[in-house]
Amino acid sequence: MKRVNTKWIAGVAVLAALAYALSLMKLHLRYPLLPFLSFDISEIPDVLAYFMFGLSGGLVAAVAHWVALNFGTPFHQLVGPTMKLLAVLSTMLGLEAASRIKGGSMVLNSVALALLSRTAIMAGATFILYYYLFPGVYLPFSRKVLSGIGIAVESDLTLATVMVAFTSIFNIIHVFMSVLPAYAAYNRILATLPHLPSKRPILRSQTK
Repeated sequence: MKRVNTKWIAGVAVLAALAYALSLMKLHLRYPLLPFLSFDISEIPDVLAYFMFGLSGGLVAAVAHWVALNFGTPFHQLVGPTMKLLAVLSTMLGLEAASRIKGGSMVLNSVALALLSRTAIMAGATFILYYYLFPGVYLPFSRKVLSGIGIAVESDLTLATVMVAFTSIFNIIHVFMSVLPAYAAYNRILATLPHLPSKRPILRSQTK
C-alpha cells in the first residue's frame, strides 16, 4: 500500500488554513473601476501551495479554501467563492502550462500564460454569469455601479461586455499580486529550509 505523505498533507492544510484566515481578516484593496471587486491576498497561500506541492497541492488548497468560504464569513453565497476558485485554478493552469514549455524565459512564460489563462477563463465565466445565468440580478447591479463612476450603458450586451473588459483588467493585475508574492515566499522558504521537499521550481532561471 502506498505510504501517505504526511508532510504534503500538513503543508497543504496549513496553507489552505492560512488562505481562509487571510479571507477572514478582510485584507482587501478595492478595485477602483468596480468597487465591489477587491484584490485579495488570500490567493497567495493557494498559489504558494502550487509552487511548494505541485498542481495537486494547489488544487487541494484552493478547493479547501473554497469550501471554507462557503460555510463562513465574509462570504455567504456560492457565486463569489466559486468565481474566486475559478480565478485561482485558471492561474495555476497557466503556471502548469508554462512549466511544460521548453526554452525561453521561465519567468516570462509563467507570468504570460497565467495572465492569458486567467483572463480568458474569467472573461468567459463573467460573461456567462452576467448575460446568461443571472441577467436579472447582475445587469441592473452593473448598470448602477457603472453609473456611479460616470458610465451610462443602455444595451444589455454592451453592458455585459464592458463588465468583462473591466474585470479582465482586474484579473490581469491580480495575477501579478498573487503569483509574484507567492514566488518570493517560495524562494525564501527554500533558501531558509533547503531540504524541504518542493515540486514546482518552475520560475527558476535555467542554465546549462
